[in-house]
Amino acid sequence: MSDDSNQRKIDVTSKALEKGIDVAKDFIDRLVLPPAEELGLLIKDQISLWRFNNQIRILNKAKAVCEKNKISVRAIPPKLLCPYLEHASLEDDEELQDKWAILLVNMVDSQQNIQNHVFPYILSQLSRDEFNLLESVLIEKERRVSELEGELSDFLKNRSAIEARLNAEADEISKKLQNLSPDGKRVYSAEAMKLRSLARSTEREIHSLEYKELVLKRQIAAPESIPEKNIKEFEIANIIRLGLAKVVYIASAGTHSIDVPIGDRDSSYTSVDFDIEIDTDTSTILTELGELFIDACREKNP
Repeated sequence: MSDDSNQRKIDVTSKALEKGIDVAKDFIDRLVLPPAEELGLLIKDQISLWRFNNQIRILNKAKAVCEKNKISVRAIPPKLLCPYLEHASLEDDEELQDKWAILLVNMVDSQQNIQNHVFPYILSQLSRDEFNLLESVLIEKERRVSELEGELSDFLKNRSAIEARLNAEADEISKKLQNLSPDGKRVYSAEAMKLRSLARSTEREIHSLEYKELVLKRQIAAPESIPEKNIKEFEIANIIRLGLAKVVYIASAGTHSIDVPIGDRDSSYTSVDFDIEIDTDTSTILTELGELFIDACREKNP
């Protein structure tokens, strides 16, 4: 093949390459504003400037929060700061930029000890809707726990008085029953039946006091479920992937009928058949990591 043919091939290839660059540049101009011509920069420089502006905006937000809350700032290791700045520079959502700023504030706050290297990565993987969902779940858990802790505190404070009152009521009912039957025989009058019903009810209340503290503590420690009706399936999958939520399986069993066959007199045993149905349900709950992460992205009032 002649040199002219080779030269023509090179020229064609060069033109095709230039055309490909122009097409790609035109597409990038539509993705990133302002266009490259307005800045007089290369595409790489344009994206670098855009990321740098995001970093500056988030750092200024963090500085303002530190000044507002009079936070004593401490240095954090580059191993933590560099990944933070790298991920934060890609965030252009105003609401999430606020979360990035608060996360940095909590990391540099000398009164806290937040040095979790995975938090910047997690925040970079969440959409605004996903973050807001997790935050609303944590807020609901805090409301529920606060209410239950108040109930537990009141119960522990008043338990002795409640128990004394119930015991006094039980003694009073017993005396009334004795008055209705001085000879000790069981009376079946309407008044006696009503008193015996009150006695059983009071006895149950006395016994329930032994378990109420345990029940309240279990309710306080229970994880918070994530409502899935207002979130898409792929968003739940992403939250689970990041370890912020997990699926738990709940099994319950119920006996619906018992058949006891009657055998003849020569039978040495009686067989019993149980009709048992086992139901399985699932629930998506907020994990401890999810709670710690959302809390790390919330402003702490002094």
